[in-house]
Amino acid sequence: MNLAFLQLPMVLFTTLAPMASGAFIGLAIAFLTTRFSSERLERIDRWTLLPLGIFAVGFVAALWPSLVSQGMSGVLRDFGIGGLAMGPAVSLAGLAFASLAVVYWIIALTGNLDYRARSVFATAVGAGALVLSFAIGMPFAGSAALSWGSLLAAIGLMGLCAAGGVPLGVLVVALGGGLAEARGTRFASASVIAAFIGVVAAIFGIASQMLYAQSVATVLASGAEAVSGSWVYLAISIVGFVVMLACLRTTFSPDRTASLGRTAGAAAAVPVRDRGGVRPVGARSAVPLLVGGNVAVLAAIFAARLVFYVLLV
Repeated sequence: MNLAFLQLPMVLFTTLAPMASGAFIGLAIAFLTTRFSSERLERIDRWTLLPLGIFAVGFVAALWPSLVSQGMSGVLRDFGIGGLAMGPAVSLAGLAFASLAVVYWIIALTGNLDYRARSVFATAVGAGALVLSFAIGMPFAGSAALSWGSLLAAIGLMGLCAAGGVPLGVLVVALGGGLAEARGTRFASASVIAAFIGVVAAIFGIASQMLYAQSVATVLASGAEAVSGSWVYLAISIVGFVVMLACLRTTFSPDRTASLGRTAGAAAAVPVRDRGGVRPVGARSAVPLLVGGNVAVLAAIFAARLVFYVLLV
């Protein structure tokens, strides 16, 4: 466990970067299944800054040790040689994804994307998120650590990307007031399925790593100690994923939630200009529900990444 907390900057990076980039998977699903009005698209585009900001925080967390110890010059030097402690490929992949996502966001904000081009571009950015997560996982898969040295490390990160990113993308759509238009389409089923597939892949990666660590625990005493305590974090992770899926499923139930209900949470979270016109009295707002689901999946991913570092055998 001490190793996990010593690697806290990398834990935060591998938590925030896959989840934030995966939000574009949720947005791609939204654009492929629903034809939003131009007003809704404008609002959704403004709220797309949310995952971009979270992604930036993840990279800052990874570079924070260099920034504190060496200043900005050290950060720039380390970034160029793979200062993310995983090699230059991760730095380049992160820079490429950030550039692609920002270009998409800027062009979308200017209104220069027709709907088909927007759908294709968003799908490309979503695919780029999966590629980035795979690139982040490959240095672990190629390491000398017995419990890390397999493709399961990369597959697990791709699962976390979908499991955390889809609900974040749905939250962006909800904040933009687009859930009312999306509820009558395949957006609901496609989002829940994509998130569920991500959860399955993530849990499969974590559980496989734990079982392998258990198999060598008889040889390495430190491995035995790690495995005995890591099941708690796996349980926390599973609970977080279940809560997220429940919140996501409830969000798309028209008889249980409103796109933007008359609640204090929704009023505080969304500017007046971004609030939809449908506000049935007594219905729970989808926005606070989605915020809760995203907090739950964020905790789940963080616990999963702690387990990953705890099981260094």
